[in-house]
Amino acid sequence: MVKQGHYAKSSRKKMVRQFKQHHAQHEARAIDPLKIKAFLLVRYHLTQAKRQRVVVQKTMQQFFGNWLDLATAPENGQIWDVTALTKQTLQLSGYQVPWQYYAILNQQFSGWQDFLLKEVPAVPLEDRLSLIKSLTPTTWLDSLSQQLAVNGLIGTWGREHLAQVTAEQVSQLQTSLVKDGHIDWAAVAAVCAPIQIDLASFDQGVQGLIRRLEKLSSNDFD
Repeated sequence: MVKQGHYAKSSRKKMVRQFKQHHAQHEARAIDPLKIKAFLLVRYHLTQAKRQRVVVQKTMQQFFGNWLDLATAPENGQIWDVTALTKQTLQLSGYQVPWQYYAILNQQFSGWQDFLLKEVPAVPLEDRLSLIKSLTPTTWLDSLSQQLAVNGLIGTWGREHLAQVTAEQVSQLQTSLVKDGHIDWAAVAAVCAPIQIDLASFDQGVQGLIRRLEKLSSNDFD
């Protein structure tokens, strides 16, 4: 007959062993933090691509890739501010991409943010990620229309006058680009039409995306 003391000691050893095995398995499943961008881009493609046209897939891959480059910068740590990062990513693209790029982002915004809120905290890391300050439809509309207004002023006055643009001018044009709570893409197309994009500054993949985007008209986003 096994004595109680011996049984308890044996049971504790078994629990410790099981805990160590579980911890080792968890560590084995955890990904390298340097692979966060690739992991999330693949997850996004697997979950969203079937419902997207090629031009939409490539646009979202470009935008999300840029967003993740900013998000994974060391200063952001494990807490990502969705609103701040999204505004920074829009500013990064600026007038270097055609207005159709932003129109596709607008179409995909809700599904993209839903993906973020679900998938980012689930990335298998030792120190999990968390998100703060997600965008509401109103804050998204404001951020997007503001960037489009800046782009439109560049289209009207030229890049050389960018430093002279005032907040009041941006606000006035921003208001004219929004109709009944939605972006007026025909108005955006008109103010951004003069912008000349320097294709040579991009690799062939982005050049191909820009050419695809430029074939779309405002009617495609009604």
